[in-house]
Amino acid sequence: MNQCEKYRQLMWLQLYDELNENQKSELNDHLQGCPDCVLNLEEINESKILLDTKIQLKPTASFLEQNRTELHQRLLLATQHKYRINWKKKMWEMLSLNFSPALRFSTAVAMLLIGILFGNLLFKAEPLEEDLARQQFPPLSETNIASVESIDYNPDTRQVVMKLNTTKQLTVQGDMERPEIKQLLARTLISEERPNIRLKTVSALSLTRSYDEHVINALVEVLENDENPGIRLKAIRLLTDTPVNTSIKTVVTNALIHVLLKEKNSAIRNEAIDGLSKLRNGSLDPIIFNAAKNDTSEYVRSKAAIMLQRTENPDVPD
Repeated sequence: MNQCEKYRQLMWLQLYDELNENQKSELNDHLQGCPDCVLNLEEINESKILLDTKIQLKPTASFLEQNRTELHQRLLLATQHKYRINWKKKMWEMLSLNFSPALRFSTAVAMLLIGILFGNLLFKAEPLEEDLARQQFPPLSETNIASVESIDYNPDTRQVVMKLNTTKQLTVQGDMERPEIKQLLARTLISEERPNIRLKTVSALSLTRSYDEHVINALVEVLENDENPGIRLKAIRLLTDTPVNTSIKTVVTNALIHVLLKEKNSAIRNEAIDGLSKLRNGSLDPIIFNAAKNDTSEYVRSKAAIMLQRTENPDVPD
């Protein structure tokens, strides 16, 4: 993290052409292997575009006329006695209830209602523990989530905190293993537009001990559709580290095949061939043969060749 902070400073200096050739080369080398810093550089570039944009506001004729009218009215109130409000007299009339009989009755009713309202607030019964738990984590089915404002997680306590935008901002906190938390993280992973939030979501999911159907499907959709290679790389690492049972084996296998055939990033294809090698499925031989012959990654070709040898001799080492 301290190393990344150093390169974030170099990113800002690079915007204003303050780096020498060695520093530029060092920064470019670091960006090749750090998806977090790549996202940070994109945010810095977007910030500079906003800072460079200059908007000049010019008052319209109607705006000037409105301000002249307001100034004229204030000058009248300040210079003419009959327009001035005697606040001392007004306050005394309110405190002494020096109103007409009808207005006095209305005031008494209003004060009674205010008294009842404050009484309910001050002497309200303490909520039960179940109610407190419900307030802390409301059911997601009752919430129309518009977007995710931020996400933070603690690897030590295994707690995740998410700020959600609904009709009002909502903060949800809970253990990583709760089904509601997993479902919310899976939804964020495929629906959130900002890449930094999606990247944090993948990192948070890496702390869970098991993945349900929502999470598996979300990871597969990321591999097939997410435009950010750093997020796809983290997603496939989670998917290949997941213990594969019969219920998800087909889904995971198809996702890895899709990556091996369609993915342009060689690092992600390397992860895909590693994942397929763990499945040891003989029906994949035609696909593996094609990878061994035509893939542009030397690692993929070598790994695929070993997999083909293993179909004849299971004792062939990795």
